[in-house]
Parts: sequence; structure tokens; C-alpha cells
Amino acid sequence: MERHFNGIRFKKVQDEKWYEWLSDAIAIPYLENKELRIYLEFDDTELDQFQKEIDITVKNALRLNANHRKQTKPHLFAYYKDVVLVIGEEQLEEMPPLKTDEDIFNYVNLTRLSIGKGSVVGNFYANFSGNCDWDIEHGVSISFLWGEEIAMVSSISHICNSDAYADKDKDQYIYIGSNIKTTLA
Repeated sequence: MERHFNGIRFKKVQDEKWYEWLSDAIAIPYLENKELRIYLEFDDTELDQFQKEIDITVKNALRLNANHRKQTKPHLFAYYKDVVLVIGEEQLEEMPPLKTDEDIFNYVNLTRLSIGKGSVVGNFYANFSGNCDWDIEHGVSISFLWGEEIAMVSSISHICNSDAYADKDKDQYIYIGSNIKTTLA
């Protein structure tokens, strides 16, 4: 079974219990053209119901570029600093201590791009997730509202802060940590 969103073919892939809608691997400009498959976090009925919204979010996510990476850096660095404040720089095993956000992406490996819908507010997001060297256990998640404006950097696997904290007011922040919070500049 196939579906098309923003001209990209998605296939229904099923194992014994679950199924997912996946694209073929495509170059993602935000990831310096690293190829990833796009996951659609919707059931079949929602794919019909939200066709337009999914199209828009996929289209915008594929327009994210180096400028968006630059906008993400301060929020990733806040996440890094927050972890360092808790564990101490001496506990960093996979990376050297960082003084600025300049090289932060050298310690991030984003391996998944998902398109989904927040449950608290109902907005649509493009969510990149993967690993980061400062928090090996939890990894990193970076979401873009409608695939175009940074909405969240987190270790939490939710698609947006309002879902993570069950509070729509938390969407005013990009990163929410133990010691640090960031907002859109």
C-alpha cells in the first residue's frame, strides 16, 4: 500500500503487530543532505483527515537548511550545558568540554525524521531525533512547528513541549531543562 505526500512516496511497512508509513531514504538539507527515511506518525484514517497538513509539514521540513541549523545551536548548547551542570564536565566520556555552540552539531547524530501532530494543542511538527554525545542515555529530539520554526530541543521523546508537560504554556520555550530554559530569540 502506498500514499503520496508532497510528491514523496510512502509505503506501509508492517511487522507482526505494528505498521508504519515510511518514505524511501531522501536527502535532508537540514542534515547537510544526509539521507533519511521519513516516518509518518498517523494511522490510515488520520492520513486522509490531515492530508493537507501533512503535505505542508513535509514540504517545509525539506526546506530546512543551514540557517535553521544555526538557529538550533543555542538551544542544543543549552541542553549540553544543562547536562554538564548536573553531571560535571569530567563525566563527559564521548566528547571534550565545549565553551561555545559552534561545534555542537559535531556531537549530534540525528537518525530519524518523523511528521506528527501534537495532542495538547493540535499543531503539526517535523521531529528529528537521534543521539548526542553529552546524554548518551536519552539522546536528542528537535522539533519544528509546521516543519519551519524551531519549537523544541529536548531529551524527551515527545513531539512538542506542551505534550511533554501536558501544559500548552510550555510551548513558549524551546528547551526546558533542570537549570536552563530557552525561548525563540
